[in-house]
This record gives sequence, C-alpha cells and structure tokens, in this order.
Amino acid sequence: MAQQIHSGHRDRLKQRFLQQGLDGFTDIQALELLLFYSIPRQDTNPIAHRLLDHFGSLSQVLEASAEELMRIGGISEHTAVLLTLMNQMGRFYLVDKARREQVLPTIADCARYLQPYFYGRLKETVYLLCLDAKCKALC
Repeated sequence: MAQQIHSGHRDRLKQRFLQQGLDGFTDIQALELLLFYSIPRQDTNPIAHRLLDHFGSLSQVLEASAEELMRIGGISEHTAVLLTLMNQMGRFYLVDKARREQVLPTIADCARYLQPYFYGRLKETVYLLCLDAKCKALC
C-alpha cells in the first residue's frame, strides 16, 4: 500500500518544479528534490527530514561540511558533495553574472558587483576592486 502512495512521487515533484520553480515548495520538498539526483530508487523524504532536524534549516544543511553531512544516516560522500556544491555553485553563478556589469560609477554599483563574491562564505573574506579612470572594473 505504501508503495502505491509514493508511486510517481519523484516525477510529480520534478514536473511541479519544471512548471513553477521552487516557489511554493517547503524546505523538505526542495531538499527532497535535490536528493533525488544523488540517491536513486530510495525515498528521500526521511533523509531530508533527518538533515533538517539535525541542522535546523535548509541554509544550514547547505552550509555544512561534507564530513558533518556524512554523519547523517543515508548521506553518502556523493550526496555530501552535491549538497556542499550548492552554495559554491550559487556563488560561482552570481560572480559570473556580476562580471558582465563592467562600468561601476557609484559605490552602490561597486557593492552590487562585489556582493556575489561573499555569497555563502563562512569565513571573513576581503577583496580589492580595481577600477580604471572610467570606472570600468579591471580586476
């Protein structure tokens, strides 16, 4: 009976994501969807619950080290890598996107340009932004 209830659950969740994005998803559902890609043919809902119960929030799950994650039942090294990759991939995306904005004439523009570099960082980080005379980012 339980098998019938969960039959097609992964496909339904994926289709919902493709149609709506993550808007309207709970933390459990978003984490469960992510876990589908590293935990095949297994109900990921209980694992998602264990992660959130242990770490307290989705952001804390994604900020945890691979070693911490692997202490949770059902989390392999493969899954820990996927979860730790999320924050760094987010930063990588935001930095790449910010690089497209080349002219930075105001302090606010510089702040927006630099903000992605700090995304997901857990340790104090310092950057030096070098601009030319026309306020174009050099490095």
